[in-house]
Amino acid sequence: MRSSHIWEALACPNIALATSNCDCGYTINSTILFTNALQTNFTQSGQVTWTSEASVEWQAQQYNTSAAAARGPYGKAAELQNVLVDNTGLQLWARSDSLDGGADGKLVPIAEVVSARSDFLFGSFRVGMKSTAINGTCGAFFFYHNDSEEIDMEMLSKQQGSRSHLINLVNQSPESVASGYNAVNTSDFITWPLPFDPTADMHEYRFDWLPGRIDMFADGQWMRTFEDSVPSSPGALHLIHWSNGDPGWSAGPPSEDAVLTVSYVHAYFNTSSQQNSTQCSDSPAATFVCEVPTNGTATTAISATTTTSSTSSGTAKSSGTRFSSSGAASGAVYASLILVWAITFDL
Repeated sequence: MRSSHIWEALACPNIALATSNCDCGYTINSTILFTNALQTNFTQSGQVTWTSEASVEWQAQQYNTSAAAARGPYGKAAELQNVLVDNTGLQLWARSDSLDGGADGKLVPIAEVVSARSDFLFGSFRVGMKSTAINGTCGAFFFYHNDSEEIDMEMLSKQQGSRSHLINLVNQSPESVASGYNAVNTSDFITWPLPFDPTADMHEYRFDWLPGRIDMFADGQWMRTFEDSVPSSPGALHLIHWSNGDPGWSAGPPSEDAVLTVSYVHAYFNTSSQQNSTQCSDSPAATFVCEVPTNGTATTAISATTTTSSTSSGTAKSSGTRFSSSGAASGAVYASLILVWAITFDL
């Protein structure tokens, strides 16, 4: 069992957050409206300081997973010291030197961060990420409710050769749980070729999660759609860089310390919470939504000529709804991003 033990926060100024001009939501391709946004730019961290501020965005994890539970030759040790932030972005390190976990066996030091909120319920989720070229790790951006409701975009460093570059797209389902938590031989898994080297530069990886449908993209280009066993429960966003020595998946451990770098996370979403249900009607800027581009951040406020409502399933606007550019900049508000280092342990 994993439980919270100590909470401390790292405040990073000059992070672009959601804008007040978007109180009526965020539109995707002028067809879907989401009510909320999380826009974290890790490269604008500036001078970091420790604070006890309770308002948080992300939680760095600390826990041990035994080799048996990790289903590999090695277990995993998530450590706070493997999560770093500087002007290159959020760095998630997987270390080469294993730890002695006693009865848990040898443990590979890894890094994981999780969104503080766990009420994401449908949305468009994007990450700017540069994976490692060092063989023996798995880097992933994923949504998680439980083992049978999980949406994964996973990069194996062993698959990034000089001539081919691959990404693994996974919809973890009851079928994969029944297969021993292995989705590889199910209909909810595919390995997709990338037209670029993911270890050479930052690229955007995105999944749009709607009722009954998941669409996955790389740099705005469609890759795959899943329509079976689509999650319908709220959950959190995770970023992880790990290894357990499994030759069938992560391989490794890495021969040297390996880093996965994240420049941003942009999420446009609805929630299972009713907290923001009256935000649009109560807002003085209630006629504005923000249009989200294929890649990047919502920056343009647009005015709707008809009123639309949104629910947890995302609102498809009617064909009679028209949008025109207001010409107004979104006026991005810069505020403090709070990173919480959630120290946890196994009981």
